[in-house]
Amino acid sequence: MAFDFDSLDHAAYMREALQEAELAMRSGERPIGAVIVHKGKIVGRGRAEHEGRHNRLAHAELNALLATATNLYDFPHDNGVIYTTLEPCEMCLGAIVMSDVVNHVVFALADRYINPMPMFDIPHVRRHIHNYVGGVLEKESMALWQQCRPDELTLILNRNGS
Repeated sequence: MAFDFDSLDHAAYMREALQEAELAMRSGERPIGAVIVHKGKIVGRGRAEHEGRHNRLAHAELNALLATATNLYDFPHDNGVIYTTLEPCEMCLGAIVMSDVVNHVVFALADRYINPMPMFDIPHVRRHIHNYVGGVLEKESMALWQQCRPDELTLILNRNGS
């Protein structure tokens, strides 16, 4: 059966990512969560764990990729999708591209502070990311940020990074 990105229940999978974000928030982390879906099943989960791991690289997307990589290493990944509650930063987008675990990115809240869109000027990135969709359950993600880090939410929403 052919992969149909548009037929996926993006809101349902984003709710799973939002659950990861809530767990991160309860642990004192930024409310960022991610899940990876392959063949209609969640095969990896991650959440922000910077403080808990004392590691600035412990981003939700990287944690989800690491949880998934060994399971999907030997399979084609054209139908793998990562759902994340905040648009991936440059590091996470680069890891998504280089991992070959997923080729589709769905996020809730666009990050205007980091603004990773210039990475799509790189042909290698455009070849690997087939769909890049934002705004899925955006208000729910914003609500988590508003609860615990409203000042950071203001940066995410209003400033172009440089």
